[in-house]
Amino acid sequence: MAQRVSEWVRGQEWRRTGSWLLATALVALVGFYALRALLADSQAPVRLIIYAFSTQEGMLTDGMLPAFEQDWEAETGRALEIESVFGASGTLAGQINLGAPADVALLSTAEHVDWLRVGRRVRADTRPSIVGCTPMVIVTRPGNPWNIADFSSLGQDGPQLIHSDPRTSGAGQWSILAVYGSALLETGDAAAARARLGAAWDNVRLLAPSARAAMTLFELGAGDALVTYEQDALLAQQRGVALEIVTPRRTIVARHAAVIVDDNVTRAERPAAQALLDYLASDAGLQILAAHHMRPPACQGEGWAALVAPFSVDELGGWSSAYEELVKGLWQTEIAPGLNLEPAPQLPEVGE
Repeated sequence: MAQRVSEWVRGQEWRRTGSWLLATALVALVGFYALRALLADSQAPVRLIIYAFSTQEGMLTDGMLPAFEQDWEAETGRALEIESVFGASGTLAGQINLGAPADVALLSTAEHVDWLRVGRRVRADTRPSIVGCTPMVIVTRPGNPWNIADFSSLGQDGPQLIHSDPRTSGAGQWSILAVYGSALLETGDAAAARARLGAAWDNVRLLAPSARAAMTLFELGAGDALVTYEQDALLAQQRGVALEIVTPRRTIVARHAAVIVDDNVTRAERPAAQALLDYLASDAGLQILAAHHMRPPACQGEGWAALVAPFSVDELGGWSSAYEELVKGLWQTEIAPGLNLEPAPQLPEVGE
């Protein structure tokens, strides 16, 4: 009997030992494959998808992104693949909210970043990075035949204006704030500001979905003038477009916003996405922005035309207030229904 008990105990010990060995082997096997997968992932190229508003296509594709890819690969030893999508800022924000796979968004207004917060694509506590600064200016035909001197000149009888559509374009929204704000801050009179904006829009004949599309219409010979970013006007001038640039004495300065799309970016992609935002604000990034006619965030400085009386969106109550009152309220409900527009010509693809 004692011998049987002893044999049974030895059998139980062997089963426990065998089970432990089997469990250890399984853990080791799982760890091996997990490590191999981790190593393989660490060697795979990082992929980022960037959504950016239309006027930044050249700056990003020809300058910023190639330089950043080279810097990232030199620092980390990992390859980086970036895909870019360009279009009107408001359109892009809407697409991202509907599920477009952007990892990073460069949008023309902070309001469009708020749209991503409302859509829960960006966390409520995420703060965008400010990307450069550019004042809103007026582009005219050579010789400035209508003697346009500032935003009040846009309301005179005669000139036909092209305008970026405020429903889709950040430039269109910045333009509304520029024209309205120039009068409000000059006179302190909201009625005078509304009148200046309304008079300018009485002369708008063509709407374009983005700033780049509006400039393309101008290049093709449409219209006498348009309001756009200084950066876009200088880029067009650099391309050889015949135009003159009028910088109103009192104009708004547009600051753009870059943000990581938290709902899309993966753990593997986030370090590269954050590094891109950091690079945009670095000395190297600012030099690339300057080479593409984007001012530094302060908007003034050596080498840039002086601005006499610039103002910011904060002086109009901030983006949320200005958008609701001036874009969604005044323009969309009172001005837009009475527009006298001509049929827009068909355009080639221009980054939309």
